[in-house]
Amino acid sequence: MRILFTIFLTIACGSASAQTLVSWNTFAQVTFHREYSETFGFEVNVKPPEFSKELMALNGKEIKVKGYVIPVDVELGMYMVSANPFANCFFCGNAGPETVVELFPGGKFPRFTTDQMVTFKGILQINTQGEMNAVPYQLFQAEVVK
Repeated sequence: MRILFTIFLTIACGSASAQTLVSWNTFAQVTFHREYSETFGFEVNVKPPEFSKELMALNGKEIKVKGYVIPVDVELGMYMVSANPFANCFFCGNAGPETVVELFPGGKFPRFTTDQMVTFKGILQINTQGEMNAVPYQLFQAEVVK
């Protein structure tokens, strides 16, 4: 009986701490509703984006994501992780905001180099409000997976 309880506890605890490695194809399962703005001179969101059921099931869950590091402010430790190298990021090339995840570290990050390939884990928050300049995906309590 004790052996069965130990096996059950091991399986239950092991599955509770497992994180899902989310692919960039999964992050791409979002539809943006955009229109040209005369005020800004470019397209803006006119209503919140629509996320797939698969993505919404990950909201608030601990996940892993692997991509290229984009330094936003190295001195402040602000980074994003991207599906694409810096030269092809959403604000530099033809990719969209669904190709980056904003990182909020659980502690202090080490210094990264631009386009360093890193896997992070943390709690995924999906921005369902769709503010104009907001990134749709944020990773809280982010840390490097070794």
